[in-house]
Amino acid sequence: MRTSRITTRVLAALALWAGFGVVGLAQPPGADKVLEVKPRQPGVNITNPTPEQAARYRVEPIPNPKTPGSSMGFVVRDADGRPVRQLVSYDGKGYNIVAFYLNGQEAYREVYPPNPAEPYQFRWLGPNGGKWGVDRDRDGKIDEWLVISPEEVSQELLAAVMTRDSKRLEALLPTEDGLKGLGLPAAELARIKEKATAAQKRLVEAAEKLNLSPEARWVHLELGVPQTTPQDAFNGKADMVVHRNGTVLVEDKGKTHFLQTGELIQVGNTWKAVEGPAAGPGVVTADGSPAGSGGPVVTKEIESLVAQLDLLDKEAPNPPAQPALSNYYGKRAGVLEQIVQKLPADKQADWTRLLIDSLAAASEGGPADSSAHKRFRQWKDQLVGLGPQNPLGAYASFRFLVAENSIALAGAKTGPELQKVQDAWRAGLEGFVNAHPTADDAGEAVLRLGMANEFLGKDGEPKAKEWYTKLTTTYKTHPHAAKAAGAVRRLESEGKALELTGTTLQGQPFSAAGVKDKAVAVYYWASWSTTLADDARKLRDLEKAFAGKGFEIVTVSLDDDAKAAAQAAQNANLPGKHLHAAGGLDRSPLAAHYGIMVVPHIILAGKDGKVTNRNAQIATLEDELRRLLPFACYFFRIAACHSASNAGNACPTSSSNARRGSPPVLTVTRYVRNAGDPTARRSNVR
Repeated sequence: MRTSRITTRVLAALALWAGFGVVGLAQPPGADKVLEVKPRQPGVNITNPTPEQAARYRVEPIPNPKTPGSSMGFVVRDADGRPVRQLVSYDGKGYNIVAFYLNGQEAYREVYPPNPAEPYQFRWLGPNGGKWGVDRDRDGKIDEWLVISPEEVSQELLAAVMTRDSKRLEALLPTEDGLKGLGLPAAELARIKEKATAAQKRLVEAAEKLNLSPEARWVHLELGVPQTTPQDAFNGKADMVVHRNGTVLVEDKGKTHFLQTGELIQVGNTWKAVEGPAAGPGVVTADGSPAGSGGPVVTKEIESLVAQLDLLDKEAPNPPAQPALSNYYGKRAGVLEQIVQKLPADKQADWTRLLIDSLAAASEGGPADSSAHKRFRQWKDQLVGLGPQNPLGAYASFRFLVAENSIALAGAKTGPELQKVQDAWRAGLEGFVNAHPTADDAGEAVLRLGMANEFLGKDGEPKAKEWYTKLTTTYKTHPHAAKAAGAVRRLESEGKALELTGTTLQGQPFSAAGVKDKAVAVYYWASWSTTLADDARKLRDLEKAFAGKGFEIVTVSLDDDAKAAAQAAQNANLPGKHLHAAGGLDRSPLAAHYGIMVVPHIILAGKDGKVTNRNAQIATLEDELRRLLPFACYFFRIAACHSASNAGNACPTSSSNARRGSPPVLTVTRYVRNAGDPTARRSNVR
């Protein structure tokens, strides 16, 4: 148990809150009084008005839905009506939630539960990032991070070095419970724990060596590609994802310094610092000796170019739309080329990979004759020319293949043209696997071959099974090996019992085996699916028409975050039971079991519990249900005729008649994945 340390700053803030606690709930505090309360955590960017501006602010009560006529807090708004502060009480005694805004957007939040056994919570939001920390002993300092990105970890590490704050570092280290949640092998747990024991020593050594002033500032973090070990490779509970090292560029009074993050490991939504920071450029071990490459090395020769890169990254297009995105990556590639050319050969590899990634992203969004595409081809040919023993040749070849396919797809206007592009894509992937069977991207190419052959329909499914099976055998450590096995299971599922077990968003267990005498439609979705709202409307119509005749809808959210999934389901008014498991489309066991590669995806089962269609379509689901539930057909048509007659329309005796004259539409939507392979695409085929 830690000893509580209440700082003078925290005591002052508590006293100020007490000044308009219970009384403030009955009578609105003045805007000037509320604005005296500042964030307890340093460095938060929020709206801080001048006294003249604050004089024009107004305070509005927040109605209490449980007690009409009373309020549960207040909102301070600026002269334009935008929120500046929000105070909420849910215990009727004081303010439990304090929200701070920047230009009308919530940027930071503090939560103070009335139960003294519960921790304080601090959340950085909007322009301040996304980290979320808890203060268990209520001393104003973060004890543990619930959500934090690698970039924010590196910022916290720098702050800990600058202030020599051991507690700040401790909050970044992995806990034993968290590591056990990954299901890591005993030997790996022991390795991580041993490294963590040296973290405080490394903090002291880094602080003494750098001797940074209070004016030192974080400029840029450069990371290599994260390394993933799939959970089934070690019988774990989640994939193990690590960055072997990261290099932080630090500016202090006009001078540049470097700080190494050491190894970082992902535990749920949190990145943890395994071994603590170290001073100096390059990658070093706990005793200061050189280690293997774990990320791009920043040397004196490229400091100014890395600073340019950071400025470019801060100006990345938002929203990320073409052609601005291609232009951004083209500029980024130009800086990275200069960096590679300035470095000696033994320090170029990681920067070259970043260069290839930027050239690929710039090429994909432009025409075949773009300058980025031509430059990409030159770099690919040059790297391949170094010989098969150089892994950069395979790295560039695979990404060039992906970019070429993207450009060709964008130019395909007819069915035959699209078929020609798909044929070339499959041939290219097979050629890559044959030429580079041991390359890091060979497993990814095999996965895409399975998907590309499955896209052909019945004719391509035997070949798809072959490639999916190859992934599970030859490349069994690939992150999607389990999903490939699931894809084979799905392709062979028709006529077999529907296999679906999980937990709903409300925490209730679900098993398809427990659903008796009902046809079941399983709808796989994610909040970012462009068809979610329209699909939800159609599913509601079907539920209303068929629910009383033996029909049930089960949806499977493939969002990583349960809260985001619940909010999306509510916003779309999605019917049915909603299953969820962490991991998203890439790592969720619910996606892996049937190898769900894209969303939306629908699997339909009959009243006997057996799969009737493993690739059902929302547009024809009504017709399939009328075949599975013939007794319901008559009642559905009566309801449809009644509705149409009231609207003055002809009676739609079948959905196919209603759609007669409308040709089927093929829509292909691409989603870009940045983790490890920023050029990788998912095709969302409807």
